[in-house]
Amino acid sequence: MAVDWDKVEFKGEKRFLSNMYACNIIYKDKEYRSSEHIYQAMKSKNLEYQEYIRGLEEPKSTKKEAHRLLGEVYELREDWDEVKLELMEEILYLKFTQNLDLQEKLLNIKGHIEEKNSWGDTFWGTSDGVGQNHLGRLLMEIRDR
Repeated sequence: MAVDWDKVEFKGEKRFLSNMYACNIIYKDKEYRSSEHIYQAMKSKNLEYQEYIRGLEEPKSTKKEAHRLLGEVYELREDWDEVKLELMEEILYLKFTQNLDLQEKLLNIKGHIEEKNSWGDTFWGTSDGVGQNHLGRLLMEIRDR
């Protein structure tokens, strides 16, 4: 049974859409605990940094640690702004093809998916109705594929 939500938010039963949702994903022959783990790990080409981020328990910790370490201890990859959208698309594709329960939930969402947030991220989502909603757009593309 398809669910038809207008402007799906990543809360409650739709929390699985978030990169902070814990689910195992194999990326380049390594297991990660969430899509956020992969995204934050790939911000640097340093293998020590990548393994450290991969080993963190919680998805929220990966974001916090990436902010703390990048620029201070490890270098942010120079092409990050050019590769982050394509990387996120690949990560999301893997998340929903490797976790069939999540795939089924995604396929049951009809209509617009919007990553609404209160922390001001207007690149990946929208805040106070303003933003590019790249995460929502990628999810809709993957769903419709």
